[in-house]
Amino acid sequence: EANLTLSCLANSSEEKLPVGLETYGNLELVFTVVSAVMIGLLMFSLGCSVEIRRLWSHIRGPWGIAVRLLCQFGLMPLAAYLLVISFSLKPVQAMVILIVGCCPGATISNIFTYWVDGDMDLRLMTKTVLSCCFADV
Repeated sequence: EANLTLSCLANSSEEKLPVGLETYGNLELVFTVVSAVMIGLLMFSLGCSVEIRRLWSHIRGPWGIAVRLLCQFGLMPLAAYLLVISFSLKPVQAMVILIVGCCPGATISNIFTYWVDGDMDLRLMTKTVLSCCFADV
């Protein structure tokens, strides 16, 4: 009888992968540090545009927060699902659309809100409410 299993000795050995500056060079370290500093400054400057009076008005009358949460976790996932169904996408493409449609906004949505003179205070309050409600999830 012939042996049907093949073994490859090259795959059974462990090889250390090179990690560190000597592998990627100093340019990657510089890029990482500069990117982190720039994002930190951007988020700090967006936070400086918040007005305490408007923030307090959103706390006292939370309808804006409720509408935004409903749109973020109801309307956006529904729109993503309807896009996937209507265009008959491949499974990988459908998953990407659904994930993007169900994820809350990040830094880029803060930038877009600021660029179109949106309500940064409402954005901050909604992000705070989301962080408090879903911190354990």
